[in-house]
Amino acid sequence: MRYKELYCNSKKLFYCIGLLIIIILVTMFLKKYFKPVFVVFFIVYTSTPIYNVMFKISKKNSKLNGLLSILIVNFIIIILFIYMGNLVYKIKDTIVLGFQRSYLFIEEILINLNLDSNLIGVKIEEYYNSSIIKSNLVKKGAVYTTESIINYFIGNIIAYFILVDKYVILNKIKDIIPKNKVTFAFNRYIDIKNIIKLELTLVLITTFQTILGFMALNIENAVEIGMFCGFLDLFPYVGTIIVFLPLILYKILIKNYIIAFGLLCLYILLIINRNIMEAKFVSSTLKVHPIVIISSFYIGFKTFGILGIIIAPLYVLICKSIYSEGLIDCR
Repeated sequence: MRYKELYCNSKKLFYCIGLLIIIILVTMFLKKYFKPVFVVFFIVYTSTPIYNVMFKISKKNSKLNGLLSILIVNFIIIILFIYMGNLVYKIKDTIVLGFQRSYLFIEEILINLNLDSNLIGVKIEEYYNSSIIKSNLVKKGAVYTTESIINYFIGNIIAYFILVDKYVILNKIKDIIPKNKVTFAFNRYIDIKNIIKLELTLVLITTFQTILGFMALNIENAVEIGMFCGFLDLFPYVGTIIVFLPLILYKILIKNYIIAFGLLCLYILLIINRNIMEAKFVSSTLKVHPIVIISSFYIGFKTFGILGIIIAPLYVLICKSIYSEGLIDCR
C-alpha cells in the first residue's frame, strides 16, 4: 500500500515537472512570437459580459454583437487613457515640485558635508548622454510603439473571432480532448478569472483607502492623486512609491513634519493592509496558501513579465489540482 502511494506521488511529481517544462516553452514562444496573447485575453475577458447582454437582446446577428462589444471595450479604454493623461497632467506640478524640492534637499546636504553640489548634475548629465542619447532611446521607443499598435490591432481581430465562434471552438475542442480534461481546463479558466478579479478588487480597495487617507491629511487634488496611485498599483515594481516619496520629501522641506509623518504612516498602512487582504482573499478564493501564490506572482513577473503574472499562478493551481482532484490515474 505504501509502495503504491509512493508510486502515485512520484507519478504526479513527474507530471508536474513535465508540465513546468511545457509551460516554460509555451510561455517563451508566446512572449517572443505571439505578443498579442495578453491583448486577446484582456479583450475577450472584458467584452464577453457585454456580448452576452447584447446576445440576449438580439440573437440574430452574433457577428455584429461581437463587433459592437469589442468597439465598446476599446472606446472605454480610450476614454480611460485620455482621463489618465489629463489626470497626470493635472497633478504633474505637484509631483515635479516634490522631485525638485528633493533635489534641492540633497544638494543642501552635500553643501553641508563640504561635497561638490554639482556632482549630482554631472552624473545625471553623464547618464543622459551615455544611456539615453547613445542607446537611441527615441528610435527604440518609436519601434516599440509601432509594434505595440500592431499587436493590439491583431489581438482585437483574434479576440473578435474567439468571441463570435467560441461555441464552435469549444465543440471542436470537446471532439479532440476527453470530457474530463475539458472540465479541468474550464476550471482553470475560472481560476484565472478569480485571480484577475482578486487583483482588481485589491486595487479598487487600496485606491479608495488612499483617497480617504489623502483627504484626511488635507492633500491637494486628493481624489486625482489617489486614482493615479491606484493606476500605478496595477503595475508590479512601479507602485505608489513614485507618488508618496516626492510628497513626503516636499512636506519635510516645507517643515510640515506632521503631514510628512502622516503620509509615511499611510504608505506603510496601505502596504500592510494590502498584503493582509491579498493573503486572506487568496486563501479563501483559490484554496492555496498565500505565500505560494504571492511567490508565483513574483517569480512569474521576474521571469516572463506581465504574462508570467497569469501563467505562474495558473501553473500552481494546475499542480494543486493534479494532487487533489485525482486527475492522474495511478493504476
